[in-house]
Amino acid sequence: MSETIGERLSRYVLDSSDEDLQRLLKLAELSAEPTRSALRNVGVKPGWRVLDCGCGPLGALAVMAELVGPDGQVVGIDFSEAAVQRARSIVSTLGLDNVEVRVADVHDLDGQALGGAFDLAFTRLFLMHQPDPARTLGRIATLLRPGGWIVAHEALRSPPPRSSPPLDALTTYWELLYAVVERLAAREGSVDELPRRARDSGFEVVDTTGFFQVVPPALGFDLHASTLAAGKSRAIESGVASGDEIDALERTLRAAQEGGYDWVTTPFYLALAVRTQPA
Repeated sequence: MSETIGERLSRYVLDSSDEDLQRLLKLAELSAEPTRSALRNVGVKPGWRVLDCGCGPLGALAVMAELVGPDGQVVGIDFSEAAVQRARSIVSTLGLDNVEVRVADVHDLDGQALGGAFDLAFTRLFLMHQPDPARTLGRIATLLRPGGWIVAHEALRSPPPRSSPPLDALTTYWELLYAVVERLAAREGSVDELPRRARDSGFEVVDTTGFFQVVPPALGFDLHASTLAAGKSRAIESGVASGDEIDALERTLRAAQEGGYDWVTTPFYLALAVRTQPA
């Protein structure tokens, strides 16, 4: 039986508010260069058909549109109506005529209804919100041509974000947020084991690396504080933390924006590139 929209949204543990969409737009801008590099590394070419799973209000859509060119096609899917509406508005404003965005869940998606098999699919901070990330990886593979690619950038629980000088609140916040993710979505350790499980499932694991970004404190602490705020209601509902605990932690992260820090990092991402078996 198909999940309800509410059940699908519950896999995304943040709140999908307008403030959260703004946070996701900042994240898309910050992540553009690592995404571009990863897609170039697997040989994305003009004319390819590519899919962004869980694209949010922008995701990798603009980067993908650039790489596949006017003869290619980009499809973004997300199960949040608000995120898709925002994405459509941005795509229109940017004049990305080769991009289409739909409200959909990859587990229910009919590839033929979207015009046939894709050459590549991309995920960022998407598989970590799935009950079984490896199973979702397999489902995405059914939408690809033989020999098609999946590039995944998924945040790991460890190591947590860092700053100079060190701020213990960053570790506390990240452990709290990841505890919510693992309680409501992916089970503990399931993102870490993705390369092994992908290999066991018959994928060719072409590249397994990792990366983080060092960003200015004002931007970095704002993104972390906004992420914590977006996860507040789910953290309370799941019993991971109280509202007072979250508010105090957010105040500490916000205060760090005001000065005294040299830099702050993003989460550490597992960067995985896998290929389906050729025909």
